[in-house]
Amino acid sequence: MYAQARLEATGAGGRENMNKHVADGIEIPHLAGPAALVRQVLAAHFVAGLPHILEIGGHLRPVTPFLHHRPKSVLVVDPKVVPYEAEELNGAPCHVRHVAKKFQELDYDLPPGRYGLVMLGCSLKPFGARAAVGDLLIRLIDNAGVVVLDYAPALERAAGQVPGILGRKSLKQRFALRLVLEDAEIAATPYAERRFVVLDPVAAGLRP
Repeated sequence: MYAQARLEATGAGGRENMNKHVADGIEIPHLAGPAALVRQVLAAHFVAGLPHILEIGGHLRPVTPFLHHRPKSVLVVDPKVVPYEAEELNGAPCHVRHVAKKFQELDYDLPPGRYGLVMLGCSLKPFGARAAVGDLLIRLIDNAGVVVLDYAPALERAAGQVPGILGRKSLKQRFALRLVLEDAEIAATPYAERRFVVLDPVAAGLRP
């Protein structure tokens, strides 16, 4: 019900487009059920109030329709996301872009400490010579106002990446939650058990 309410908050046109995106794309089967959507609901809560939102890895269910505040911009970057652009969100001006590319392909001009970084289902791949967890990602993490991520420890790639991010001295853990998703789509998979973590970059607290 909450997810549907968030879709409706984008307005009739936005709701139609977002639903069409899910219908037209190819779902990750184990994340297609209703239980998995709790991750977007939680992420929207923790980035509320920040004027800019960057999501890396939104796939077909980006955080955009779950946001309940009025940011100035939302950028979702994922090779599988359905391209989308709008100039309004939640009844207010907002530059919304869903870009179907690897995050390493874009240049970012985000004000330090003024954006929320969301990485749900965190399991990143390199792009050519550019590492998955390289200088670009570390810069985006360290300069964010808050970092929200979710991952499945059973996924080898995620298990090899996320602990290194969590262990960075430039980050302070604010919130951690063990999730067990038990709807039919995911319960029988090794990915039902997940970790949801909220991190505060130390640098964000030092800025005026």
